[in-house]
Amino acid sequence: MLRAISRRLCVGFDERHTRLAFLESPEALKEGSRKAISVCQALHNLLGGPISLQHRHDVLDSMSNTLCRVLDPCEFVRHMHPDVVYTHAAQEAFTEAHTYMCELNTSSFLYEQLKILADPKNRTELDAETNKNVAQLKRDMESNGIHLPDEKRKLVMDLNVEKENISAQFLQKAGKQNPYGTLRSLLRSRNKLSKLLEYDSFAQQQLRGTILDSQEKVWHFLCAVSKKYSPMAVEEIQYLRKFQGLVKSAEDFTDEVRARLTHSQRQEMESLNLEEYFSVANCWKGVEILCHRVFGLQLKAVKMEPYEQFHEDVRKYAVLHEADGFLGTIVVDLFARNSKACQAGHMTIQLGCRPHVEVMKKVGVDVPVRQFPIVVLTCNAGSSGPRPLSSIGTSCWDTTLMHMNEVTTLFHEFGHAIHSIFGQTSVQNLAGTRSSIDFVETFSQLFEHFLSSPEFVQLFAKNSSNNTIPKEKVIKYAEMRSKLRALEIMDQVVMSGIDQALHGPEPIRTYFPKPDSVKGEIVKSVLGNYDDFGNGMLGLGELMVKIAKPLSPITPTVRGVLKSLSFEHMSSYPANYYGYLYSAVFAKRIWDKFFVGDPLNRKEGDRLRQEVMCFGGACDPKATLQAYLGEDLDDLEVWI
Repeated sequence: MLRAISRRLCVGFDERHTRLAFLESPEALKEGSRKAISVCQALHNLLGGPISLQHRHDVLDSMSNTLCRVLDPCEFVRHMHPDVVYTHAAQEAFTEAHTYMCELNTSSFLYEQLKILADPKNRTELDAETNKNVAQLKRDMESNGIHLPDEKRKLVMDLNVEKENISAQFLQKAGKQNPYGTLRSLLRSRNKLSKLLEYDSFAQQQLRGTILDSQEKVWHFLCAVSKKYSPMAVEEIQYLRKFQGLVKSAEDFTDEVRARLTHSQRQEMESLNLEEYFSVANCWKGVEILCHRVFGLQLKAVKMEPYEQFHEDVRKYAVLHEADGFLGTIVVDLFARNSKACQAGHMTIQLGCRPHVEVMKKVGVDVPVRQFPIVVLTCNAGSSGPRPLSSIGTSCWDTTLMHMNEVTTLFHEFGHAIHSIFGQTSVQNLAGTRSSIDFVETFSQLFEHFLSSPEFVQLFAKNSSNNTIPKEKVIKYAEMRSKLRALEIMDQVVMSGIDQALHGPEPIRTYFPKPDSVKGEIVKSVLGNYDDFGNGMLGLGELMVKIAKPLSPITPTVRGVLKSLSFEHMSSYPANYYGYLYSAVFAKRIWDKFFVGDPLNRKEGDRLRQEVMCFGGACDPKATLQAYLGEDLDDLEVWI
């Protein structure tokens, strides 16, 4: 049975646990990469002699952890550090360590070690967490074609490089040039790669390890959501026609009309003038209140060393639990600036796990019995214009105001950060948010729901005259956000369906709910091959319209579907876009069942941490959520 590390070992606070030693100098980054490679080579040599099954696994996990402790900090520096000397050093160190990691991922010798561990007769000697880690490491190596003959393996390696290059080009062109020709090339490259790896489609490859784990289940989920919310979406369309006069009665309700209404809705929300209550300081106070009241946590500010203070706006906090002691570190960078490649997000510098002390001793490296997580929370406050500065020249937390979408983003990303803090496992490869998107997005979206509670928001939202935000304004904002909820869900269904169809097998097909079915039956529509839709942007748009049309009462248009395409997610999370909608359903279910009546419910906060979040990615997400909710997740018509 899985148990959280943080419940096994109470640790007092020591500021040394929060150190960002890799920032001591640019050379420290490069030296860290060289040392990690040397340690990994020594660990690799241990596998050549007689070794137990558990030690065999522990060596492999130690190699993974050693490299990640270089790659993750370098990734952070590349995206966040304003000094080009540091970013260049980080790029050099990252390239060196990543190249070595790619060599390991194509090592037949290491793959044989994983095959030994994955052998059914050996699995019984290993615990559940170890077996899951073995399966994941083996799957990762097979994504590089390690299990294929040499000739095919070379083709897989070349296609992986090609795929990543095209993906980068696709993102670079988004919003600047016509990216759709590049998207076609990307889809073809992914499809060709999946066939070489002996999958029916790229979607089938990408869905391994997710809760739904197959296109069939994803389509059943999307169709179940479509069937349930389409009647509500029709009612919302009728409401808009009758009461808002924004759509002529004879006019089709198209996705372009929908986009226009979204803009109008945003303007209506802005008319509430809520920003005056949400300074950066107030919002951070809200995060601290949530941590303390719901989870028993204190966020203790820690003085940063000069070399750690890569920008004057950055702060560092130790996360302390009232019973379990020190849990980890959060680096907070809340203000917008041009030097940040990642304006809003959550990044891991180090994951929380138990290093394999005895294994590391054999290669001359002393490690602590516990490795604490270090995560970064970055946001985009003050991006809309000049912001006030404090007396010492830093961005002013008290007077810089956050737009409501920025407040939502802060709570969303903090949900990821606290999941990384809570999710401390035995092996680093399964710690924190290292799980499927249809699981990890649950907690980030759950944290957004707290902003719908007047009881919670009134604890921290105050204007410059120290007046608390009126309860009516919080309720009004929540109502406005949910007023067209069914239409928003339809948007998500459509984009998820397009994502699945484009990454599915050829001939391309879409699915939709069978009319008048009471058993959740779905209908397949075969649309043809890519070549049937020409080579240009218009042909791709027409294909997307055919995919979208049977899924939603909103009439799709070529221009509308092309404009709504999420370039970032098509590039970074292919065939996984549905995960946001799927996890949003979980988040709302958790909120409605356990928190809506008492948002600061400490008992339920502890239960959420102890029964779900503490396992990181080491648990079976479906079984864990079913046990926590007390519901059958396969009974879609009930729980969605």
